[in-house]
Amino acid sequence: MCSTSESKPDIFLQEENEPGKIVPMVTVVRRCGRLRVVRPSWYRNSLLASTGFLEFANAGDFAANVWNDIPVPRHAMILMAIGGPIALLMSIVALRDLVLSWRNVQLLRAERRYLQSLKQDYLASPNPDPDLLRLIDSRLGLGWRELGTELIDRVAMDVFLGLGALLVGTGTIMAIWGAHPKVFHASNLLSGFVGNSFAAAFGAINAVWSVYLARRFHRYDRLCARTPALSPFRDRFHLRFSKFKWHAVVSGLTGLIAGAASMVTAKMWWGYVVLAPCMVLQLLCNRFWRTQLGYDRPIISDYNQRGILIRETQEIRDEEKDGPLLDSLASTVTLYNALGTPLSPSEVVDWTSLDSLVHFMITHDLFDSLCDWLACDKSVPSDVRDAVFRDPPSASEHAEIVVSPDHILSIPAPLQNQLRELCRQYLQADGRRVLLYRERYLLEMMGSMLSRERP
Repeated sequence: MCSTSESKPDIFLQEENEPGKIVPMVTVVRRCGRLRVVRPSWYRNSLLASTGFLEFANAGDFAANVWNDIPVPRHAMILMAIGGPIALLMSIVALRDLVLSWRNVQLLRAERRYLQSLKQDYLASPNPDPDLLRLIDSRLGLGWRELGTELIDRVAMDVFLGLGALLVGTGTIMAIWGAHPKVFHASNLLSGFVGNSFAAAFGAINAVWSVYLARRFHRYDRLCARTPALSPFRDRFHLRFSKFKWHAVVSGLTGLIAGAASMVTAKMWWGYVVLAPCMVLQLLCNRFWRTQLGYDRPIISDYNQRGILIRETQEIRDEEKDGPLLDSLASTVTLYNALGTPLSPSEVVDWTSLDSLVHFMITHDLFDSLCDWLACDKSVPSDVRDAVFRDPPSASEHAEIVVSPDHILSIPAPLQNQLRELCRQYLQADGRRVLLYRERYLLEMMGSMLSRERP
């Protein structure tokens, strides 16, 4: 690679805590006595584990459909009194997950508008940098998939299955008083075809989206396998994209079959036999997404462009145009592995120095997640937390607290040893998780970049 060019956009430059460089700043607010980081914003892997049970709401009407008789048997009443409230409870779970997902949607839409504006600005400049434009395009591709996942796999799921659970639960409870003809017919509709139609509709929508995802990641996998520069990471690319493909296939088929089975249950008991394994598979898909596929990442904005920064201080030759992204991926993997081993003396960081640890986290873009951890983690002593997040004089309840590296390094001397140990604890636990998440979205960014450039 050639020497550094002064014309290279700042977005490619490694930020350091030096004069003229951008110093990371984190904004925190105290709400109801609890601290919350508000800037920079992060896209969160916030899928609730309990949403894996949404398909179980389809089975809440088991007693109402199987013992659809008048008078209602006593044992059926007992089962209805159990299944109905459980289905209603799942509608509350869906509402909670909908709120969390909508936050992600708003952040992703704002980021997309910003990136498109940034791209237009660079295209309008006299000499637009093609490498920067490629990075922006890869980010837009990643954001498109993330937005689709939030809107279909979460918002649509929560709306359709949540409404279905609400109707099924209501119909099942009404079936307890099925001796009344009008109640009987209304109950049959709500716990039958009407209530279960929402699950069937979502199953069809999700199946179409799953086909798109499976094809998308199959293409990514093929492109990365054929690119010689990616050979050191070929296994990682293949594993990542294979996980996405199989999750899409299993989730799509399961949702489609579960939707059809839920319609059958309105008239035939054996529909529940088909529905039962689908319920288990959806629960496993939920867990697989949360632990193997999902990630947190910083949202790119005017306030924080570090989400798109690729650590590269040198010009990129045409044959090395993927260098910045690969360098970032390589450093992420190396650091993740290094932090998984017992801490030992290093030329890069002095584990006995708080200043060195903080500078190390700034260099590797871990400072904002450190602040989030210090603000929220229960293992952080309250006196250390209060010292780090000192309220400004005469601050109100919702006043913003701006935290910088100097802010952390200036805490009282008696607490600095504690804070140093907490920083080490963070790096070996939550810090590694941040790096794991970073690897996940960098792999997908590379697939998105190659997909846009090659037919």
